[in-house]
Amino acid sequence: MSLEELLGGLRTTVIGSFPLPHSYENMARALRDQVEAGVDYPCYGQLMDMNLMFLEPLAEQGCGFEVRGGEVWLVGEPKPPSKPVAVELLEFALDLLSREGLAGRVMGVKVPITGPVTLSYAVKVTESRRAVEYPDLVLAMADVVAEVVRQNDEAGAKLITVDEPALPYALQAGFLKEEEALEALDRVAKAFSRAIPSLHCCGAVEPVAQLLLQSKIPVLSHAFKAEPRNLKAYTRRDLEAYDKVLGLGCVDSNPDPQLMMDVAAGRAPWSAAVESAEEVEDFIVKAGERLGFERLLIHPDCGFGGLRSYFKDDVGHLIAVAKLKSMVEAARRARRRAGLRGR
Repeated sequence: MSLEELLGGLRTTVIGSFPLPHSYENMARALRDQVEAGVDYPCYGQLMDMNLMFLEPLAEQGCGFEVRGGEVWLVGEPKPPSKPVAVELLEFALDLLSREGLAGRVMGVKVPITGPVTLSYAVKVTESRRAVEYPDLVLAMADVVAEVVRQNDEAGAKLITVDEPALPYALQAGFLKEEEALEALDRVAKAFSRAIPSLHCCGAVEPVAQLLLQSKIPVLSHAFKAEPRNLKAYTRRDLEAYDKVLGLGCVDSNPDPQLMMDVAAGRAPWSAAVESAEEVEDFIVKAGERLGFERLLIHPDCGFGGLRSYFKDDVGHLIAVAKLKSMVEAARRARRRAGLRGR
């Protein structure tokens, strides 16, 4: 199957995190809820810190890092791990889907892996300097991330997203030149064999759009619901010329804080934070008419982990799942309107 058949044409996935404490029980809950919602490429429910979940096991393997009081310090040259990193989370998801007879209801499991620029930003070199400020360290980190990608690729991930929320800032701050950032991304891209490579970059992406188009990563994923100006960052001609699929964030992962506090205080129902299928459908159709339905992958703006901070119970998770159900139904409707085939 072509990339467009596998991912484009309004297939659905998630970004990663869910608003639940980390446990295998909660991972199973998040995964089952995604399958029940109809998500094509569910994630294992990233419930840990997106940096520490990779840097802690890398530190344990002596890969050049040390964790002190929750902070990660560089203590040597970053080097790729010799043992699997975070692969057990993917294996858990694949095993659960198989044991519970759910594998046939999805197109594969998506794995989020934090990218080299963002991991470098999380690593301290001195009290005032971080690894992201040294291009040679970022490139070394890219080789580390490439090995983690290779491990998860070989373990059976169908879609792997390299998460780079820090990339625009690193460029804007002058820590990296564009060619250095591109080299880091392309080193990671070369590690892919069977899994589909994708890149998630948050915030306003227009300043980095042309750079991302030049990368060897074929799927570019961004927030569009909370950042509608991102719809102008690319054109249909761009996507066709560079042969890219665009991940369209179409439900808000971080709703208005005042609304969230009202929900937590009982002044508003939690359903007030959930977009209707009609609203999401209209958003998808608008984007599809501009960019081409066949080149759109559908997902939330970002991870849902931030919702957890507002609630003592699992209301944040209920909101996240309801948003996914609206999103999947909206994608089905938009697919019919566009005359696309698919479930």
